[in-house]
Amino acid sequence: MNCEPVTVETLTLECTMKYKAVPVLNYKIEYPRFSHSEYQNALDQMNCWYQCRAADLQKEFETQNYRDASEQYDFSQKNNYPFPMHEAMVVFKITYNQECCLSLYQDEYIFSGGAHGNTVRTSETWNVMTGCLYTLYGNRSDADQLQKNILDQIDAQIKAHITKGENWYFDDYSKLVAETFNPKSFYVTPEGIMIYFQQYDIAPYSSGIQEFVVRTDR
Repeated sequence: MNCEPVTVETLTLECTMKYKAVPVLNYKIEYPRFSHSEYQNALDQMNCWYQCRAADLQKEFETQNYRDASEQYDFSQKNNYPFPMHEAMVVFKITYNQECCLSLYQDEYIFSGGAHGNTVRTSETWNVMTGCLYTLYGNRSDADQLQKNILDQIDAQIKAHITKGENWYFDDYSKLVAETFNPKSFYVTPEGIMIYFQQYDIAPYSSGIQEFVVRTDR
């Protein structure tokens, strides 16, 4: 399909919030705005979707996360502990932008004290002409078989990693892959469809978010 790539602009919401005149929370939210010479009506719907999501995150950071940071600050002062500055960061990455298909993911990183922060990934794949989301299975009638094939491909890739000495998975990874697989956790790349698992799903925190390129034409 002959379709020019979408133009992507990065918009940002950010603030350092203070409590008792002390900075306790720094947040930064990056989100996209799209434009195209032919499909702007559809893209405006997508723009509204991401703008609303960014506003919801901003509200969450300025209420719940700010409250948590303020309470920890009071606790630290009372017990003479050092206070760790809280952070909330959201970034996005475009992974595919051609043939009227636009795919991206967002990583939301939260640090609220402790040894490390935590990152949660979400993703969407859009039909630029209609402003509708693609699903992993589409309208296929063999969704169950397709999911089994995907899980088999992931299992085979993990076994190959382990054979090469890249043994960073939990011992019961095969069971965990089946239990934590989420058909919404995918995005498109030039190499194929990328399936991902959140931190701790199938491997320790230090291994990060695990990703696997799979085929869906089997």
